[in-house]
Amino acid sequence: MAFSIKTERLVLDDLTKEDLDRVRQIAFDPEVMRYVLLWLDDDAQVAGFLGHAIYESQQQDRMLYMLAVRLPDSKEFAGISFIEIDQGHRTTAEIGYVLLPAYWNIGFATEILKALLAFGFGKLSMHRVYGKCDELNVASARVLEKCGLRYEGTLREHVWLRDHWRSTRYYGMLTEDYHSSIQ
Repeated sequence: MAFSIKTERLVLDDLTKEDLDRVRQIAFDPEVMRYVLLWLDDDAQVAGFLGHAIYESQQQDRMLYMLAVRLPDSKEFAGISFIEIDQGHRTTAEIGYVLLPAYWNIGFATEILKALLAFGFGKLSMHRVYGKCDELNVASARVLEKCGLRYEGTLREHVWLRDHWRSTRYYGMLTEDYHSSIQ
């Protein structure tokens, strides 16, 4: 049975092989990928990424939920979101998203992260959920803060990202922060 999370305006569900062209559209759009710490430079890498997401969706002890972001009525593909449980610390998970430009600045990122936080602290019983973004990606930093994640620090210039040294801002939330924020 396919996994899905419904929000007010979106459905987050398992990626399928039918999503290949849309994942390719994300991967090959330099503006979309500008701050994304993921290299999908050719069709084989995109197919491998999608194949891994599909494989993970079929695991009993699932550690990765790599989810398509869709509009509920039309099933139109708007992007990708994820929650990934840390292999070494199974009470910690990372969340994130990548949206196509047509879906920027309309509140979808906030809606996605709030749904992933609810799933992470609810069904998955996480103790800590975190997100990260390139320090130059001011819009994503604002989304993380708007969703209640606290700035925890910056890992300075730790990796070369296409055209600059990437410094990554980390934001986190603990279970008690989450549960007190929803009351």
